[in-house]
Amino acid sequence: MNWYSENIEKLKQLSTPYFVLFITAKVIGGVSVGVLLAYWLPVWTWWIFMVIAVIIAIPIYFKGKLFSK
Repeated sequence: MNWYSENIEKLKQLSTPYFVLFITAKVIGGVSVGVLLAYWLPVWTWWIFMVIAVIIAIPIYFKGKLFSK
């Protein structure tokens, strides 16, 4: 958990323009990987990814926002 905490602190210390660039790059990368997977994988495998995403999101939802102080 120490590595994760250090990286979150680094993100909190970024100036606003760099933080926006970081988030933009992550979104564009995620969308492009999603489009590639949509073309290569059959439809039934998307249900597996959706279930995994929901399982990962449950603790985040109940514990609050990731970047809240």
